[in-house]
Amino acid sequence: MTLTYRTIQDIESFEIFRSLLKASGLPADDLNFERDLLVGYYEGDQLVGTGALEVYGDYALLRSLSVKLGIRGQSVGTTITDYLLDEARKRNLKGIYLLTEKARGFFLKKGFQDTTRALVPKELEASSEFSHVCPVSAVVMHLELKA
Repeated sequence: MTLTYRTIQDIESFEIFRSLLKASGLPADDLNFERDLLVGYYEGDQLVGTGALEVYGDYALLRSLSVKLGIRGQSVGTTITDYLLDEARKRNLKGIYLLTEKARGFFLKKGFQDTTRALVPKELEASSEFSHVCPVSAVVMHLELKA
């Protein structure tokens, strides 16, 4: 499988991106392609995976990681995550946080560690993910980025 990635920069691509997230049961209504780094992974012209970084000061929120049903288990999620982690390092961010209800094991393998909402930087607490989109039952995870 040959994948290409594109940043989402227009309304048509954004709506397709949001549709895949919704089909995966992930929140999509609070995303903004003009503010956030949204990345779509394509097989030909077909969107098969998504990922996003919301940057707040020295930290980022990794979110919207989804892979289309039927190609899961083919390392697409790993490819997307690795790309977003590389982007965060290029931006000299100190760390990445995320909230998850179903993918804790996947993110543990990527080096993330469990943390608590009380330890999340103030900048991230104001994000819609932390303030009202994700339930309090979601696991909070953190990855410190080395300079």
